[in-house]
Amino acid sequence: MFEDKVRKDIPLCVDLDGTLLKTDLLYESVIYLLKKNFFYIFLLPVWILKGRYFLKFKLLEYVSPTISSMPFNDDVIEFVKSEREKGRKIVLVTASAQPLADKAADFTGLFDEVLASKDGTNLLGSEKAKLLKEKYGYKKFDYIGDSPKDLQVWENSDIAHIVSTDKSLIAAVNKTTKTGRIFQHKVNKLKVIIKQIRVHQWIKNLLIFLPPLLAHKIIIGDYISAIWAFFAFSFIASGIYVINDLADIESDRNHSGKKNRPAASGQISILACIKLIPLLLIAGFVISLLTLDMEFTLILLAYMIITIMYSFKLKKIYLLDMITLSMLYSIRLISGGIASDTILSPWLFSFSLFIFLSMGAMKRYTELLVLSVDNKTKTRGRDYYVEDIPLITTIGISAGIVSTLIFTLYIDNPDVMVLYNTPFYLYFITPVVLYWILRMWFITHRGLMNDDPIVFALKDKVSYIVAVIIFVIAYGATL
Repeated sequence: MFEDKVRKDIPLCVDLDGTLLKTDLLYESVIYLLKKNFFYIFLLPVWILKGRYFLKFKLLEYVSPTISSMPFNDDVIEFVKSEREKGRKIVLVTASAQPLADKAADFTGLFDEVLASKDGTNLLGSEKAKLLKEKYGYKKFDYIGDSPKDLQVWENSDIAHIVSTDKSLIAAVNKTTKTGRIFQHKVNKLKVIIKQIRVHQWIKNLLIFLPPLLAHKIIIGDYISAIWAFFAFSFIASGIYVINDLADIESDRNHSGKKNRPAASGQISILACIKLIPLLLIAGFVISLLTLDMEFTLILLAYMIITIMYSFKLKKIYLLDMITLSMLYSIRLISGGIASDTILSPWLFSFSLFIFLSMGAMKRYTELLVLSVDNKTKTRGRDYYVEDIPLITTIGISAGIVSTLIFTLYIDNPDVMVLYNTPFYLYFITPVVLYWILRMWFITHRGLMNDDPIVFALKDKVSYIVAVIIFVIAYGATL
């Protein structure tokens, strides 16, 4: 076992990706590139075929990841600091491109020397082991690494420090060299994945059940189709959430709350996220194609395309982002109507557009309010300024009031007579809905709203009381 003693004569060599950092600079660079222009995805295969070294330096021509915002392994940082204070030489040894390695070393201020990929050499595995052996000698350096690619380096090191929870990797290292510190960042992988794909957000897709419910459908088959639609939408939405988190990874790291998201905080790797995306999207479309019709699948495809456009472009355009959000919620209603073979009322569609526009404005108001408290002036990645708060408030409250007006006008529609025996009672719903919307805006104005008004409402007791009152009134109208 590693003895905590002074080893001034033995340099401590430290890997960067996955060791000092919880992330990988190559994948970070790819994400930065695609966010800059998604169509670069067609160039990536060409660059990859030319080798990792070519890919790393080609990416540098287009993007330069922000090292300072990335998640570091704090316990590794503390260990390196303590060894440096004892007088040891600390060397950063990484397969990342030399310019990025230099940025990381400058930011941390921990390293006496930086060895990285340059001059045509990808400093990985055997190349790293060869360089360190030539520079310091066999068993004349200690090394901190994290992956099987470091096995050849550990074989040539005096003491191996390991950043991993992989028991087979640790056992393999033990067979070849002395083991020092083992930095284990244990996480519940299933829990992290569930958090990353935002299963709690699936509750938004309950809107799919609204059209058959409002049409007073009681046939079980209609709801079975809606259940399949719910899961198809949920898997697609989760895949897009992962895409969105990757696209926003830099801005999330600079956000007081979003920095704790799995991708931003390094709890899940970018590579794992990339693998999740096709699995989730394929699952959604397979469910749709096997259990529902092509019309629903086309709506699902449209939802996916619009949401991806929102993630990469539309959310950066003021006003258009809020309108797009309201449309995406309304698409859920349309899909629910298609899945359950229910004709969607234009009144319901109009009502949803305005009420979700109001809630989208709440979301933007909350973000700007946090900025104002932090003495910042502009949202990162969005085209809003703190000075826009009064205008967003006006838009949001006006949209909410318009939604109640649409509901009131709907009561006089001839179709209502078919569904309700005493439609006059429905007028009593109007002040209840109006109260709920204005109360939500009071909560938002007081800074008590979280990032998502819908999630807030689903945890709010008063919202449930309002829902019960509306149900009782609507039921009374059927008698």
